[in-house]
Amino acid sequence: MSPVDASAEQSAIDAATALKAERARRRKAADALGWKIIGHTTAEVRCERTLHFGPRTVVIRGRVPVPLPDEMTVAAGERATAEVVDPALEGFQLAMERAAVKILSDPDDLTQKHVFERSSFFTALEDARRGLVQAYQLLENRRVDEKVDAELGLRFYLEGFTTDLRTFEYFVGPTNSGKTHAALEILRASESGIYLAPLRLLALEVYERLNELGATASLVTGEERVINPAARFVSSTVEMVDLRRKLDVAVIDEAQMLEDAQRGWAWTLAIAGVRAKRVVLCGSVEGLHAAQRLADRLGVPMTVRTFERKNPLRVVPAIALTQLRAGDAIVGFSRKAVVEMQSAVAKLGFTSAAIYGSLSPAVRRREAERFRDGSADVLVATDAIGLGLNLPIRRLIFSAIEKFDGVADRLLTPYEVRQIAGRAGRYGIHEDGQVTALNARHIALLRRSLEGHAPAAPTGPIWISPTDDHLERLSKIIGTTRISRLLQFFQTRVLRDGEEDLRIADLSDSIEVAVALELSDGFLNLPFKVRCTYSRAPVTTRGNSLAVLADWGAQHGAHGTVSGRELMNGGRARDRLLLYEDRSRLAMLYLWLSQRFPEVYSNRAEVALIRESIDDDIHSALLERGTGPQKRRSLPKPVRRAPRPRDFGPRRRR
Repeated sequence: MSPVDASAEQSAIDAATALKAERARRRKAADALGWKIIGHTTAEVRCERTLHFGPRTVVIRGRVPVPLPDEMTVAAGERATAEVVDPALEGFQLAMERAAVKILSDPDDLTQKHVFERSSFFTALEDARRGLVQAYQLLENRRVDEKVDAELGLRFYLEGFTTDLRTFEYFVGPTNSGKTHAALEILRASESGIYLAPLRLLALEVYERLNELGATASLVTGEERVINPAARFVSSTVEMVDLRRKLDVAVIDEAQMLEDAQRGWAWTLAIAGVRAKRVVLCGSVEGLHAAQRLADRLGVPMTVRTFERKNPLRVVPAIALTQLRAGDAIVGFSRKAVVEMQSAVAKLGFTSAAIYGSLSPAVRRREAERFRDGSADVLVATDAIGLGLNLPIRRLIFSAIEKFDGVADRLLTPYEVRQIAGRAGRYGIHEDGQVTALNARHIALLRRSLEGHAPAAPTGPIWISPTDDHLERLSKIIGTTRISRLLQFFQTRVLRDGEEDLRIADLSDSIEVAVALELSDGFLNLPFKVRCTYSRAPVTTRGNSLAVLADWGAQHGAHGTVSGRELMNGGRARDRLLLYEDRSRLAMLYLWLSQRFPEVYSNRAEVALIRESIDDDIHSALLERGTGPQKRRSLPKPVRRAPRPRDFGPRRRR
C-alpha cells in the first residue's frame, strides 16, 4: 500500500471513529435529556403543554419527532418541538373554542383539570380534542337534565292527571271466576261510566251487550267510533281512554297488564287519569301487587274483592293429535304454527277455526263465532285467546310451551300458562276445564304452573310513556322538533337515574316509525302534533307497511290528502292468506289515521268497504284451510247449552 493510500485509509478510520464517538455522545446526551433517538437524524423529544379554556385546564404530554438538533440541550429541544407543535395547538385551541360555542347553551362554568398523556404528543392531542368535546357534551347534558327535571315534571307524571276524589277496587281472580261480570253489573247500575278493554274485540262485545240490555253505549277504538249522543256508557280500548270526561264508574279490565313493558303504560295512564268516582280494576293476582303499588303512589285507597273460579281446572295426561275431539282448542305461539296445525287437523277430518294476532278483529270475531256455534269442530289459536276471549273450550291443548318474546325463544311463565289454560271449561257449558299437551314432557310444567305456583310480588317498575305535551315541552328544552330525537331522549335519558318506581316504556317501534317518516319528503313540514300522532300509528315495522305509512306521511305533507291507492288494487302472492292479512293491516291503518285526520284521509267509507271485502277473503281462506278431507270423525259433539239471555251471565263470566 502506498503512503498516500495508507493515509487515506487512516483518515477514513479516524472519521468513522469520530462519528461513532459523536453518536455515542449524542445518545448519552439524549438519554440524559429524556429524548429518544430514532435512526441517525431524528429525535423524539418529550413535550408538555398546558392550555386554558375558561375555567378548564388541559395538560397534553407526549413525544414529538423532530430533526436531531446540533446542540443537545433542553432549549434546543424546545425550539425544535415548538416549530411543529405550536401551529397544531393554535388549530386545536380555535377548534375547542368553536366547539364550546356550538355545544354549550351558556358559558362553561366548570373548573376542572384534564390530563392527556400518550407516547405520541399528537395522539394525546387527539385524545384531548375528543375528551374536551365529550366534557362539553356531558356538561350540557347535565344542564338539560336539570332543566328537564325542573320543567318537564315527569317525576310528577302520575300525580299530574287528576285531583278528583276517587276510590279503587280490585276484583282479583282467575279466568272464569265472574269478576268482569260483577264489575259490569256495577257499571250498568251507575249513571255514567266507561269500560276499558285490552282488545277491540272485547270492547265490541261489551258495547253490544250493554246496548242489548238497554244500557245505551258508544264504542271507541283506534279504528272505529260509534257515538250515540244519548249514551250513558262508553266501551273503549284502553289506549283510547278519555281523561277529560267526568264519570261515576270506570271498569278497567286485565289490570295485570300493568306489568307489561310494551303496553303497561296505557293501563298506568288510564288508572292514574280516568276521572271516575269509582274505579274497578279486574285482573289476576299478579296484577294486584302492581295495582296496589300504583294506588299507593297516587294516594288513592284500594279495596280488594276475591273471586274463585266457577268450575274446576285440571291437568290431564298428554294426548296424541289423533285423540283430538270436537270442542278442543290447540294453542301454538306463531302464525306459522297455527297454519301448519290447521292442515294437520284437517287431515284428521276435523273442521277448524283459527285465531292469531295478525288477523283483523272482525275476522277473529267471525272465527270465534264459528267455533261457538259448532260450525268448526276445533279451535287452533295463538295465545291471543288469553286476553278475555270467551269461548266454549272443553279441553285446551298446548302444542308447545315455548314462545318467541321478540328476543329469543323462552319457556312460558306460570302466569302465561294460567292465563291461556284458564280459557278451558267455559262455565255454564262445560262442567270442568281440562288442560293438556301434545308432548308428555310438557305436562309437568303445566301442572306446576296451575297447581303449585304461588305468584311473588312483582318488583318491576311502573311503566309510563310521554304524552304529546311532554314531547312539546322537551322540544323547547333541547331545541329540536324531530319526534325521533325526542323519543330517543325519553328512552335513554329521562328517568334514567334516581327514580326507582317509574320507567319509560319501550319506545323502539315508535322511534323506528318516526325515523322512517322523517326521511320522507315534506313530512317535517307538518305541524308538530300531527307528527306526534303519526309516530303512534299502529303499524308493523316488518314488511312494506312502514314504507306505505312513510309515503302517506309525505302525501299528507305535500298535498294534504291521502287516497290510499295502495289498497285499491289487489296483489299477487304465493301465500294468498298472507297477502290478505297485509292488505287488511293497511286498511286498518288508513282507518286509524282517518279517525285523526278525516279531511286528509277522506276515503274512509271506500276503505271500510275494502277492508270488509278483504276480511271476507281472509275468512274464506281460513275456512278453506280449516276444512280438509273428511277422513275420519271424532266422537259426537258435546251439546252446548245456550247462555241465559239478556244478562251478563255465563257469557261474560271468567
